[in-house]
Amino acid sequence: MKIYPERLSGQAVEGINCFLLWGDEPLIKQESTDWIRQQLQQKQCIEERRRFAVDNELSWAEVNDCFQALSLFSQSQLVELHFDKLPDKAQQQQLEALLPMVSEETRLLLSMPKLGKPQERQKWYQQLEKQGLVVAIYPPEGRHLQQWVSQRLQRYQLSHSADHVSLLVHYFEGNLLALDQAIQIVRLRWPDQQPSVEQFESCLSHANRFSAFQLADAMLAFDLKRCLLILEQLRLEGDEPTLINWTIERDLKVLLALQQGGPQQQATVFKKHGIWAKRQNLFNQALPRCSEAKLTRARLQVAEVDKAIKSFDSTFAWLELERLLLNLMSR
Repeated sequence: MKIYPERLSGQAVEGINCFLLWGDEPLIKQESTDWIRQQLQQKQCIEERRRFAVDNELSWAEVNDCFQALSLFSQSQLVELHFDKLPDKAQQQQLEALLPMVSEETRLLLSMPKLGKPQERQKWYQQLEKQGLVVAIYPPEGRHLQQWVSQRLQRYQLSHSADHVSLLVHYFEGNLLALDQAIQIVRLRWPDQQPSVEQFESCLSHANRFSAFQLADAMLAFDLKRCLLILEQLRLEGDEPTLINWTIERDLKVLLALQQGGPQQQATVFKKHGIWAKRQNLFNQALPRCSEAKLTRARLQVAEVDKAIKSFDSTFAWLELERLLLNLMSR
């Protein structure tokens, strides 16, 4: 059986002997794994947990021993196998041999990166999906991300508005671990009241070092000096240019849609791209300074940065990002 994390809380686990959690979103994966463990412990299905990292040093004989004989210290156990990479042919064969040995006395939990259709057609996967539970974990995006953030704030009993949610999405989209840490900082500062949007943004700015999103705001403000300062700091701190390029491309796309749609389409464009109130002002201020031709040229430069990234030429990617900002803000 295959489900998604949001359905996990309604799933009875005591009758399930093997679990697979796959995906590249670490926070949701970790919390889903913790929930399964806790449920099994609360239902008294497991008394002991054995954890193995699957790499070239793993002794599969030791893993198999867990299923051959019970521990001296417990009558039931959960064996966990954590994969950093997709299973190769030999590991697939080990899993095929392991799954028939799973029982109520020795349960199995697998954690893997994102799987694709080729993996879902493999024998071990089909075997596990048939007899166990598969939790497919995708990073929430767009409307689903906003819902996730709102639910997270409610979980911490923090009153909030749509602008608070949009701010968190703006600063931390693509990094739920950092987003959750930011919410906890807010919770410590304002445990019993709702901070203003200005207080909230100030707190997030201080909690977060320079980010691609701050660079995007400086770009919309046509503050070239601040853009170059943030860009250089991000480079020195070892950030990857991929997220920076994506963030710039996202805002250029919105600016181009605003130029092409005209004033009558402005509200529709902002709603479609999830632009919250304060950032709408930044876009409106930038719009008169960005012709459609200039925005089109800037997006071509974004494509050049993307080529450099895919060619593993990070030096050229950083130079192209700087040139992009210089050209965009030139008269």
